[in-house]
Amino acid sequence: MRASVIIVVHAGAHHLTDSLDSIAEAGERGGVEVVVVDNGSPDRCGEEAQHRYPWIHVVRSEHNTGFAGGVHLGAEAASGDVLVLLNDDAAAGPGLVEAHLETLAANPEAAVSAGRLTSWDGRKHDFVRGGVTFDCHAFQLGQGFEMTEIEPPPSGMALPFACGGNMAIRRSDWEASGGFDRGLFAYFEDVDLGWRLWAVGREVVAAPDAVARHRGAATSVALGDYRRGVLFERNALRTFFACADDDCRAAFGPAILATFLHRMTAFAKERPELEETVADPFVSGGPRSRGERWRRRLRDEGLTGSARHLLARALLGERAGSPTLDEGLLLMQLRAAQGFFAGLDRTEARRAELAAVRTVPDREILTRFPRLIVPTYAGDEEFFASDAFATLLPDGWPVGRMSLDEVMRP
Repeated sequence: MRASVIIVVHAGAHHLTDSLDSIAEAGERGGVEVVVVDNGSPDRCGEEAQHRYPWIHVVRSEHNTGFAGGVHLGAEAASGDVLVLLNDDAAAGPGLVEAHLETLAANPEAAVSAGRLTSWDGRKHDFVRGGVTFDCHAFQLGQGFEMTEIEPPPSGMALPFACGGNMAIRRSDWEASGGFDRGLFAYFEDVDLGWRLWAVGREVVAAPDAVARHRGAATSVALGDYRRGVLFERNALRTFFACADDDCRAAFGPAILATFLHRMTAFAKERPELEETVADPFVSGGPRSRGERWRRRLRDEGLTGSARHLLARALLGERAGSPTLDEGLLLMQLRAAQGFFAGLDRTEARRAELAAVRTVPDREILTRFPRLIVPTYAGDEEFFASDAFATLLPDGWPVGRMSLDEVMRP
């Protein structure tokens, strides 16, 4: 099997050299094809890389197609039987490509081999294995733990998905599955792919000897927490509704939607005035009218006479007294919902495509990889411990509970 290494970069000239240096020996001797996708980089870092590393093949996109779209551009340009994906902010360890190829050769039912990522200094785990929550969020289990605290999975061990920052997939499986969902742009495209592969009887297995050091969100940090949050929440919904079969949808759908709505109300508590605005107006203690709120505020601040009159006119004019949604958690959740419903027809089409070729029911897949309940946001812990939430969980489907501290460390 011949491998093609695909590296997608967007404005990453400052760390791309580390990635290319780490595979230079294999690339220069011609044993491994290296494709760099310059994904709309404003600094056109692909051109600089081409001059410095003449043995690479550069594909240029004039706009940022996201990680998912960038990998597709690389796959179209690559010629290898196996596509090895490496993050632009990661450096491959010795023998990474060979370890992926050996793992796939030893496991013919495997479509994907999942490599490991460590911290840049090599002392801590970054990705060693993944876990999926009941609402289809994904975690890098053991992220931030010292290398001595957690043993990596044995070679060939089944995993629910591989991290897109260090994985290999047979070209035949990439093409048969349709690869990453371009509509996800970034985040959870590897979870979606893993689920779809298991549904058609193909496997994702561990390749513990394929190790890369990772700078840790050096690329994605440019998006900012708010925009990443929108992608996390939107893509989790899209992945579940695009991949789950009828039984799985019926089993977990109520808990997923209730959790999404519960978080939305919890996020409104970020700001007291916003919490008051969205409170139920038909119960005791509901929100007062806009005029009443501002009159109370003026009274509490002790303003009298003309100052009070002028300020009241300003505050009670058109648009006054209405809290705005800045880039906070509530707006994040609202935009995620909007993005999910905007793409609902496409999500349904992808679900129908998978249903037509599915050979393994989700009950079997989720029995192998039980979904997790992990309190992640403020308010989650109390809600997940409630009797009401317990009634939303399906009978006969295994779930596990973990705290965020058990999942990862800062």
